Amino acid sequence: MYLSEFDLDLPYIADEDRIVAIMNEKNCLRNEATKLDYEKNWKDKRRKFRLETRNISAMFERLFGQMKTKDCSKILVECVDEVKEERVMNFSGVYIVQIKFDYNNFLASDDYQKKQKTLDLIMDGIKIIVAKNEDWDIEPFERIYSKIREANYTNEWVWKKPIKSSDKKFSAEVLCQHRVKSIEIYIVLRDNNGAELDRKKVISELPDEFAYAKHLGEVKWFSHNEAALVNKKGDKTWTVNFELTAKQK
Repeated sequence: MYLSEFDLDLPYIADEDRIVAIMNEKNCLRNEATKLDYEKNWKDKRRKFRLETRNISAMFERLFGQMKTKDCSKILVECVDEVKEERVMNFSGVYIVQIKFDYNNFLASDDYQKKQKTLDLIMDGIKIIVAKNEDWDIEPFERIYSKIREANYTNEWVWKKPIKSSDKKFSAEVLCQHRVKSIEIYIVLRDNNGAELDRKKVISELPDEFAYAKHLGEVKWFSHNEAALVNKKGDKTWTVNFELTAKQK
């Protein structure tokens, strides 16, 4: 088995007073009241937290690659008000560990602080797991932790290889900037020396692979200064016209 995934979660915490109030109001059983409470008061908060932490957890994954393990393919850090489970749980190859966490403090933080806190939460969870696995070395994880800090928490990468224009004068590449609240996708024009000549934003999407991966199909050139990104299904195209000087043309 290979470890290659890292993620954070905000597990549901039942509010007893609220559940009892729902049971009385709806005249329903506890299970139904709990489901209603989750849908109304927790589901969106949990989703927002995962979206706003995914930029750093995805960056950790991309830089880490994979590591051979006995029985772990993913590390999931549960961020909780109170740690109720000290042990490392293993569910079908997913190592789950709980870390004490102040959600309101996170919510009040700016985007840069959220990135810092996300990375620290991932690393704190990893340290607990490594401490309880004698055959695991902390160094590969610390190396990625340092790389992300050195990159100033900027998760930016070029998707696939650049595509040459038909006249071979230029290349077009897809640049992805994975931020806290969105992912911005650009088509960038470069000359044969690699210098950037122009860039155009084509997509702004939710910061999660399930939202944006479907847009990344292929890059095409339509003319010497017109390129496009085509989605995976091939039924949607984002076309850009690059601004070139007379000399560049």
